[in-house]
Amino acid sequence: MSWVDYKVFTYLFLGPRYMDRIKALVGGLEDRDYYPYLQKIFEVIEKENYDKIATEFTSCFINDFKHVKCPPYESWYVEKTVFGLSAQRVLEEYLKYGINPKKQMPDHISTEMEFVSFLLYIHDEKNANTFILKHILNWVPRLADDIIRYSKGEYTRLIGETIKIFTESEKKRILATAEMKES
Repeated sequence: MSWVDYKVFTYLFLGPRYMDRIKALVGGLEDRDYYPYLQKIFEVIEKENYDKIATEFTSCFINDFKHVKCPPYESWYVEKTVFGLSAQRVLEEYLKYGINPKKQMPDHISTEMEFVSFLLYIHDEKNANTFILKHILNWVPRLADDIIRYSKGEYTRLIGETIKIFTESEKKRILATAEMKES
């Protein structure tokens, strides 16, 4: 995987208005397991009404009647709260690199994906893999399952399926890397 993979997922979880940025990044990612699902997301964006897709995204991740079904925050999946210890822990990791997120909570999935993208971009694969294992793989697979379970349309369901496939392949990659180093 490369920094571009994580950048794609940063944008994917910021909303449908970032599809043009994702499309600009995906050249060269055709061999990724998740790529066919991204293509399906692009097709849905092309054929559906934008307001419908934006409402579907908002309902899944930001605001819905009674409660949000898929809050995209590590603290929610680890501690059942928002801005909990998990948020503080990832913020401490960011601050080591002089990064202080302003637009999203520190444990929002897009913020965590952006941080890994940054680490891979500066060729700090060791710390990127540690962060992925300690944080992303600790909660994002459950988020993916919830998105698939509670999605109200094809767009968000495909986001769930795409991130599920991505995290599964990342887990395999990191475990294989660890095994190679041990032998």
